Amino acid sequence: MAQVGILEDNARIAKFCATYLRFEGHEVIVYEHPRECLAALLPPPKPFESSQTSSLPVDVLILDLHLPDISGMEVLHSLRSYPQTQALPLIFCTAATSIEIVLAKRLAPEAEFIEKPFKLQTLISAVRAALNK
Repeated sequence: MAQVGILEDNARIAKFCATYLRFEGHEVIVYEHPRECLAALLPPPKPFESSQTSSLPVDVLILDLHLPDISGMEVLHSLRSYPQTQALPLIFCTAATSIEIVLAKRLAPEAEFIEKPFKLQTLISAVRAALNK
């Protein structure tokens, strides 16, 4: 199975998703804050090491677009700005407005999208689809 990252500011939703994904056989990392997520996915480059060769701690990231301090759109922009995370499969799990969704899809057209509230099977299907791209 896959390593799934979750960046969601609602602790209940994050725990719910993590529990169900673990039940499905995935390993899950829940990031409680956008800075924590970015620090894990965008480590500072080490001397004489190519950023292309470093592996990421997750195979797919479930990203809420409404986050405290740093918006999900800023996280998305950061992820798409670095070579090591440009191809990271993403799932937007959000209650964002249509305009925010359109903007997010422009930066990550291949991303899956789940609208809150969602069914568990929708979550599993989105993870499978994101991993198969």
